[in-house]
Amino acid sequence: MTSFMVRSATQLSGDTSVVRRLNLRSVLRVLYGGGSHTITAIAAAANISRPTASQAISDLLDAGWIQASDQAVGKKDRVGRPAQRFEFRPSAGHVLGVDMGGHKVLVLVSDLSGEIVAESRETLRPASSRARRLAIMNRTIASALSAAGLSAADISCAAIATPGVVGPDGKVAHAPAIPDWDGVDLGKHVQDRFGIPTQVFNDMRMAALAEHWKGVARDASDVVYVHVGHRMGTGLLVAGRPHAGRHGAAAEIGLWRGLQWAHAYEQLLELAPRRGADQDDAIQAIFDAAKAGDAAAQAGIDAFADLLVQGLAPVMVTIDPELVIIGGGISAAGEAIREPVRVRVERETDFPPTVVCSVMGDHASAIGAVRSALDVAEERLFTELTPAPKPATV
Repeated sequence: MTSFMVRSATQLSGDTSVVRRLNLRSVLRVLYGGGSHTITAIAAAANISRPTASQAISDLLDAGWIQASDQAVGKKDRVGRPAQRFEFRPSAGHVLGVDMGGHKVLVLVSDLSGEIVAESRETLRPASSRARRLAIMNRTIASALSAAGLSAADISCAAIATPGVVGPDGKVAHAPAIPDWDGVDLGKHVQDRFGIPTQVFNDMRMAALAEHWKGVARDASDVVYVHVGHRMGTGLLVAGRPHAGRHGAAAEIGLWRGLQWAHAYEQLLELAPRRGADQDDAIQAIFDAAKAGDAAAQAGIDAFADLLVQGLAPVMVTIDPELVIIGGGISAAGEAIREPVRVRVERETDFPPTVVCSVMGDHASAIGAVRSALDVAEERLFTELTPAPKPATV
């Protein structure tokens, strides 16, 4: 696997002693936490001497991991000298988050602070072959890198969110929503094509993670995310982390053969006033009709909510979540879908979770993939931050 250091900031030079590496990591952790800090504050937070902090800052500046802050200084660090402040440089490294779905591929490029610096998207035909889908993913990744002004060598790592059961080996074990997708190894494909270390996850779990990071679940640890759109799917967070289960099939309600859960959305769409309309437009028309007093539309929404909660109830009882998040295209209906689901959740469980609608649109899975890639980048940053040895003198 390519070193994280090589794929981001310049390698540090000089002494490779264990103590020096520990000091560098301690200082970098202080600055990685955010904000700008004086040398004195950095030394205190890292529990090292001021001269040691100054040396570490010098090394990190040379390597490109940190930068002098432009923040105005209101006090002096030492008598007669303005206090100099330093901050982490997020652009020292970048990651990719990819949503490889049934109908689209969306690629986000993020710096190490989590700021999205570029994105690229292409639509996919549901019946597209595996080779066609992989070719489009390659093109979309290349387009996103170009938009960010980066090359593949500038990317530390990537994470891909995709439908289906993703096994512990990173391969798609079962994906009925996408033809010829079983067995695909997306991580190896991206590693071979771009040289970027890549992990692969179920897209619903990544959507749940995105909600925990930047969405409606920021203050929740145990979450059930349900996606209702072109297909139905669920993802779990337990103690703030995605829960996959032994085979990667945790909360895959669609695998429960005794429940016609997967077809509930299709049955609701059949009530649309105009057949053949865009799904999002069709769903909106159904909710508009119910609001206007259409009894058939309201009955269809109620039947859909019944089946939705019937599928979610065993999951809710098992993990006792704080939140149920309704995501996907149907989330645009807002209160019109949240309320009937809330009523049924409260009726079916003794300790009902709060029901909310996502506001992340179709970016949720890609944003969750960015978060997963950042987690890997951060871990590698603090385990592989090792000064390069000085060149031998002749």
